Amino acid sequence: MLFAALLLLSVISKSLTRHHTMVVRAGVGETVTVRCSPAEKRGTIVLCKTNYQRKCNTVVDTEKYSYHPRISIRIHTGSIVVTTRQLMESDSGIYWCGRINGRYIDVSDIVMLKVTAAGSWTADNTTVKGVMQTATSLHCHYDHRFKSYEKFLCKVTSVNRCSVIASSEYSSRNPAIIINTSTEFAVTIKHTNEGDKGEYWCGATNKVNFEIVQIKMLEISEETPENSKDNKSSGPQIWYILLPLLLGLLVLLLIVLLIKKRRRPQKIVTPANTNRTPETSTTAKFEKEAEDTVTYSAVTIQPSAQTEGSSTIYSNMKDLEEQNGDVKIHSSESVEYSALLFRS
Repeated sequence: MLFAALLLLSVISKSLTRHHTMVVRAGVGETVTVRCSPAEKRGTIVLCKTNYQRKCNTVVDTEKYSYHPRISIRIHTGSIVVTTRQLMESDSGIYWCGRINGRYIDVSDIVMLKVTAAGSWTADNTTVKGVMQTATSLHCHYDHRFKSYEKFLCKVTSVNRCSVIASSEYSSRNPAIIINTSTEFAVTIKHTNEGDKGEYWCGATNKVNFEIVQIKMLEISEETPENSKDNKSSGPQIWYILLPLLLGLLVLLLIVLLIKKRRRPQKIVTPANTNRTPETSTTAKFEKEAEDTVTYSAVTIQPSAQTEGSSTIYSNMKDLEEQNGDVKIHSSESVEYSALLFRS
């Protein structure tokens, strides 16, 4: 009992991320081998399991409890190797690897084991898109059942193995905690790179038991920060500049088109149904002007000696008609009329 109490002090004074912490998922009946960090050659190596009475019960060690029907512990190339066969759901829990140092235990690793029946382990699965060399945040959401729990985020390193990278009580150097409330826990990876993509688990623990509540799939793209989702503000800033320029060019183009249209000469269209030729129109115009401005006079043309006896030529004028009523022609051979136009 004294040994268990000493281990209990170590359990409640440690945080998940101050030591290497791994989450292991396995099915009922399977065999799991866990390799803890290198241990000192001196002292007794021990594996203990926490329980609801907040005690750490020794499962196996390299001295007194070296035998267990399903669990074995050994030192291999300086590391602690623990193998568990024929797993049962009751094996689920939180384990500590370490070395006994007098009345205390020097904890090297924390193993969070979850044993489930086939298909019974479910969690919300969402995809998060990140961009190379930019900050990417992973948000974990919890219900009120986990209000007093320590929240953590782990990255899957191999099949059913997940390494804790941050917790609500402590975070490693690379990730930074930006939100830590009773229902939300968010971790920001400052400089996302190719090695950060993959599967992450959002979990919660009370140092005796733990639950995985969400799974995050992080995808990394090669987009530039201006086009990435994490830098939305840069996009609108560019459009604030480009949009007025485009509108100005469009207005200028419309003005140029209008000026060209107004300067274009207008074509004279002659109605298709007119029967008068241009010469006819000119003649009609001339006759109208002549009618308004003509002055008539009676002109007597004296015949020459050659034609004196043969013919007399009269010019039939309007005023002559008014005086005599008609015109008498003295020659039966020919009469010639002449119309003279005088412009004042």
